[in-house]
Amino acid sequence: MNWYLEVLKKYAVFGGRARRKEYWMFALFNLIIMFVLGLIEGYFGIAPETEQSVFANIYQLAVLIPTIAVGVRRMHDTNHSGWWLLLPIVNFVFLVSEGTQGDNRFGSDPKTILQTGTGNDAPRRPAPPSTKSQADPLETMQRLGALRDAGIISEDEFEKKKMDLLDRI
Repeated sequence: MNWYLEVLKKYAVFGGRARRKEYWMFALFNLIIMFVLGLIEGYFGIAPETEQSVFANIYQLAVLIPTIAVGVRRMHDTNHSGWWLLLPIVNFVFLVSEGTQGDNRFGSDPKTILQTGTGNDAPRRPAPPSTKSQADPLETMQRLGALRDAGIISEDEFEKKKMDLLDRI
């Protein structure tokens, strides 16, 4: 659900890059929402004389701009212009392709960890390791939380590493 909400937060942001997971999770949630809206319409008998779902059409119109924006950012991740979305088969190949590793002409790699509290939406490289002999437990916990929030580690892995960290203290 976080991937879906992240795309909506970037409602009309056409610059930058979007990971495959971000794009396809948004597409999956759109499909699920339209299916549920169709079921609701069918259950209540709304607009039975039409073949199309009125609610789903209204919803698609509402998310048209974020859908185009995430598609353009996905093209940028593969180091292609957003105009490639207009070519049906080629754009699908780019949508399923792995993004460019590292920086490209459209921005930083979205798989890098975002530093929290910067007020900037641009992805940044992780901070260099601490010069202390042992990392500060609070700092380590914050980094683990950032990894979990970025979808790099699962909730279970986060809890396990958190417990290991607490055992060492």
